[in-house]
Amino acid sequence: MFKTNFFLNPRRQLGLSLRGRLRLWLQAPFVQFGLWCGFQNIEYSYVHGDKRRVLLGKDCSTMNTVFNVISGVIRIGDHTIFAHNCMVLTGTHNFVDGVRGDLHDPPVEETPTEGRDINIGAGCFFASGVIILGNVTIGDNAIIGAGSVVAKDVPANCFAAGVPARVIRQFSAVA
Repeated sequence: MFKTNFFLNPRRQLGLSLRGRLRLWLQAPFVQFGLWCGFQNIEYSYVHGDKRRVLLGKDCSTMNTVFNVISGVIRIGDHTIFAHNCMVLTGTHNFVDGVRGDLHDPPVEETPTEGRDINIGAGCFFASGVIILGNVTIGDNAIIGAGSVVAKDVPANCFAAGVPARVIRQFSAVA
């Protein structure tokens, strides 16, 4: 399970100290046993699509976030934190007159492969259950409240929440 391309966890980086590598080596059988027992996605994120389309900055924490990169690229700035059960979704389906694209004659591309990029700035915090929908930009140091659905751009240095998310409070820029 550790060797698939679908899981990523930026905390498990190469270049760990000898002590860190030894600790991970000793923990590995217990982690695999826990995964076998059904305790999945506690610490690992899931990437639906090409893992290379998720561009993480340094010192990010993704917990068990779902990244869907079928229809775009996800760029995440440094020091950004995702709490539990967040979803970052670029994927979408084309509908023509209420019918899925591939059911038309001639068929229309049902799932676009580009154009729904998500750009997330540095120092952002996403509370539990946040859903980010494709083709948005979230500025640096933004805080998104729990259970929010981000469907439009969010400026830097603000708190946004709700369904759909809207700016609740604007903070002054940090020097």
